[in-house]
Amino acid sequence: MKKKVHWALTEAKGPIVAKFNITVNCHDIHTLRDRQWLNDEIINFYTQLLMERANHDEQRPKIHCFNTFFYSTLSESGYARVRRWTKRVDIFTKDLLIVPVHLGMHWCCAIVNFRRKRIEYYDSLFGSNQHCFALLRDYLQQESLDKRKCPFDLDGWQYYEAKDIPGQANGYDCGVFACTFAEYASRAEPFDFSQKNMKHLRAVMVYEIVSGKLLERPATTTPFY
Repeated sequence: MKKKVHWALTEAKGPIVAKFNITVNCHDIHTLRDRQWLNDEIINFYTQLLMERANHDEQRPKIHCFNTFFYSTLSESGYARVRRWTKRVDIFTKDLLIVPVHLGMHWCCAIVNFRRKRIEYYDSLFGSNQHCFALLRDYLQQESLDKRKCPFDLDGWQYYEAKDIPGQANGYDCGVFACTFAEYASRAEPFDFSQKNMKHLRAVMVYEIVSGKLLERPATTTPFY
């Protein structure tokens, strides 16, 4: 593992891996170096790996991950601009929708949790984002009307801004936190990582992306509601 990570971060040239219609180049992988902000290609490739794993393991929650452009496009241009983004997937058959949220220079992770009937917001700087709740509530309603031709029952749905979660102690690890929140949530596992694990988690992400496959992790041990 160490050799592959070292090669990717210091010696690799040009395209490194192509999968999911995403090409990851060396300059993309370099955003996983220490003290660097992750870019769209890295986050999009990584969340595709999460979906691939979920699709091949019935013991894990069924998930759909939106790409990093979904939230900003929905926020700035409205539902009509993203309506066709789910023409090949029925989001209402999933347990979780994972939504990377990019706020200028900061990454967060929003999750639509169908089983718990709540929209969850994970921010390693513990910020608040009521706009996210309203935006995703409206998206669920519009998507249901468009794809299922009926209103979505939002009765009992709540907005959950997670506060008792790992937090970052710098200005550059937000993307790694967001990806790790998504990875743990995709296994329905409690967050047992912290800032001190970021260097290791960056290396693991390099290895997994270059390999085009996630490392083995325990199956879900926590009841998933």
